Amino acid sequence: MSIHGRFGKYGDNKRITRLRQARIGPGHSQSKVVIRTEKGAVFRKKSSRKGRVRMREAGASDVDYIRILSRKVFIRYGPYDEILSRWFLTDLTLTFLAALERRPAGFAMVSRPAYKWYLPSACELLAIAVEPVRQRCGIGDLLMKEIMNKAAVINVDKVFLHTALENLPAQGLFKRHGFVPIEVKKGFYPEGQDALMMYRDIF
Repeated sequence: MSIHGRFGKYGDNKRITRLRQARIGPGHSQSKVVIRTEKGAVFRKKSSRKGRVRMREAGASDVDYIRILSRKVFIRYGPYDEILSRWFLTDLTLTFLAALERRPAGFAMVSRPAYKWYLPSACELLAIAVEPVRQRCGIGDLLMKEIMNKAAVINVDKVFLHTALENLPAQGLFKRHGFVPIEVKKGFYPEGQDALMMYRDIF
């Protein structure tokens, strides 16, 4: 009998495969790092842990981040880097920041109740933005949940928003969180794009 056991190296390979499958279970996929040694290839599992997204209310020191991200995602609609940073520094808005691995990854800004709207218990979602490299990771959904939770705490019963008529991904996000269309506003944005107005009841 060889040093590799009853079935030689083939038997060793089968046992290793069975042990690996028993440990990780069926249907599990993982990325691996291959390290070459004198005796062959050794596979080590690569860590797949994702960072935790944390929410906090933005402060005055976050204005530069608000401006930079607004320029990245809203520039085709107008000078929203200046518009949103100016609104942010007033007492008319509330802004929440999403941080991933201690780095800002997005923000959402809402008007305080009674600002702009004739309904004293309504507010407007003025902007929601996620870093382009962090999009499609659920951060937008977490920001929406934070806004809806805050609206309930401050006794807002309706939230309104405007989104570009061409921005179908954003409309999908808002519909997932209970918003329904009201009307189309022609030439709403500074660069001339049409907007879809939507709203949601909180209670």
